[in-house]
Amino acid sequence: MVGGCGTGSYSGGDRMARPAKDGIDYFPLDVDFLQDDKIRLIKAEFGSKGILIVISLLCDIYRTTGYYKVWDKDSCLLMADAVGCGIVPENITQVVQGCLRRSIFNNGVFQMFGILTSAGIQRRYIRAVSTREEIQIIKEYWLLDSSDKKDVPTSILNKVTFKTVNSEKTTVNLENNAVNLQINPQSKGKESKGEKSIEQIGSTAKAVSPASPPFISLILRDNSEYQVTERQIEEWKALYPAVDIEQEFRKMKGWCDTNPSRRKTKSGIKKFINSWLSRSQGKKEIPQPQNGITNDWDEYFKNSMKEMTHDL
Repeated sequence: MVGGCGTGSYSGGDRMARPAKDGIDYFPLDVDFLQDDKIRLIKAEFGSKGILIVISLLCDIYRTTGYYKVWDKDSCLLMADAVGCGIVPENITQVVQGCLRRSIFNNGVFQMFGILTSAGIQRRYIRAVSTREEIQIIKEYWLLDSSDKKDVPTSILNKVTFKTVNSEKTTVNLENNAVNLQINPQSKGKESKGEKSIEQIGSTAKAVSPASPPFISLILRDNSEYQVTERQIEEWKALYPAVDIEQEFRKMKGWCDTNPSRRKTKSGIKKFINSWLSRSQGKKEIPQPQNGITNDWDEYFKNSMKEMTHDL
């Protein structure tokens, strides 16, 4: 007999405990989901296929870890294959960036750790697994206010055990994601004993990783320079595959050199870079399906929605 929230055991002569899973079998899809302004903007920008991709991402998050998804080039390829119907990785990347811009996924956690999550996803997850004896949460990904009982009921908070990001206990690959490690100031609650702090992990990563050579520098408002490394260039290539990243940075340098009154500050330069690259990505034409695959996304979406919402 299969128990709720992914736990249970095999029956019969040889009883063997079925390993508990992190994900959940069902998640609520609000009846006004399609009327939410953020979702409407995704549909306006990317069409019905954008909604299909968002729902597919949510299903994958809830099905696997339950409240987050590690996002890299391989994840993008697998998601494009899973959604199918002519959708290519570039389509997936564009929609993910659109979701980050509109806070459907939290951009701060994504930039630091390369994962997709949100406060809403975490809120629904902890309620779905409230009957479990223990709820393990990665501390740096936590976006909820533990002191707010409406956000995190006491009965659930008492079951939450926080662990920190490290290569032994999470699937986050620090080298491949090249994340900027720092503590999430919103993280509160219990913490597993004997685990390394995030500062220790960050310092270790810096000790073993050689410095990446600079590619280009952008002059800032105070006349200092922001060094863009070759490693960062490779990261942005993965995030914006339709863009000639090297050429766009040459354009940025020219813009900064010739617009001294509009140069960016140290705290604002990364936002400027991502906004520039995001606009460049949006200007590229989304590849059309090949081999006669239908372009009637609205009809496909309607049929897909019927299948997804069956038995909900």
